[in-house]
Amino acid sequence: MRPTSFYKAFFYLLLVAVPAVSAVTGCAGRKEGKVLARVGQDTITEDEFAKKVQSLPQQLQNVVLQNRKEFIEDLAAEHFLLKEAERRGIDRMPDVRDLLETARKKIIIAKLIETEIDKKVQVGPEEAQRYYESHKDEFMTPALFRASHILVKTQEEADKVKTELETGADFEETARKRSIDATAIRGGDLGFAQKGRYVPEFEEAALALKKGETSAVVKSRFGYHIIRLADRMEPTLRDFPAVKSLIEERLTNEKRSDAFKVLIARLKGNTQIKIDEQALEAAVFPVPAKA
Repeated sequence: MRPTSFYKAFFYLLLVAVPAVSAVTGCAGRKEGKVLARVGQDTITEDEFAKKVQSLPQQLQNVVLQNRKEFIEDLAAEHFLLKEAERRGIDRMPDVRDLLETARKKIIIAKLIETEIDKKVQVGPEEAQRYYESHKDEFMTPALFRASHILVKTQEEADKVKTELETGADFEETARKRSIDATAIRGGDLGFAQKGRYVPEFEEAALALKKGETSAVVKSRFGYHIIRLADRMEPTLRDFPAVKSLIEERLTNEKRSDAFKVLIARLKGNTQIKIDEQALEAAVFPVPAKA
């Protein structure tokens, strides 16, 4: 087996939260389905291969299907590693047994949640539409404005620039020549922004302008500005098709959360949870190592 395949095996395996049992390490007995490969006395069938691919994150599945032979080799590597680990008794080590038990509990709980919540929670298109109609304020794009400015160090210099502009000088060209701001190369253009991005004195002056107007000299902690309002975009409502999937996801998460609380309350019943807060506060736990 090529070394690169060995490392890819770990790459695939580490990205699976709770990997399914390896296709080549299943229980004894006859396997159904077309045999894709043989590893010693064991086999990898088409069905087992498909299940293993489906256990991977979505973004990896296409990669695997385009490199099928290498993935088969990775499964074989997993087989050999598991056999060697079992031969050494690693699966019987206390810390490993604890991890396996933790994984077992998480898998069982996840299956219960899938059965009792995930498969029962549904959001119909009419629910999403109703939410949209009653929460339109959530889907408004913010008001935007586009300003350009010329920034200089002194009031005297700013007054000179302002006079030049009033007598016909081109704003962009003047910004390129006189502005000390990094935007000078763009003729002073700051691009679109929403309210709250700039220092108050600058923003107040910019928003007081009409499109195409130029401000008086404005002082800020950065220096002296002459501002021109290039454009203004009023808030707009995003249409329903553009936000439908977002609404459905939000409603699904809310329903899942509510269903989870109901399930826990039902399972808890009248059982009392008593916490010794003093003992909990006094308990000494290992300090997590810094990353």
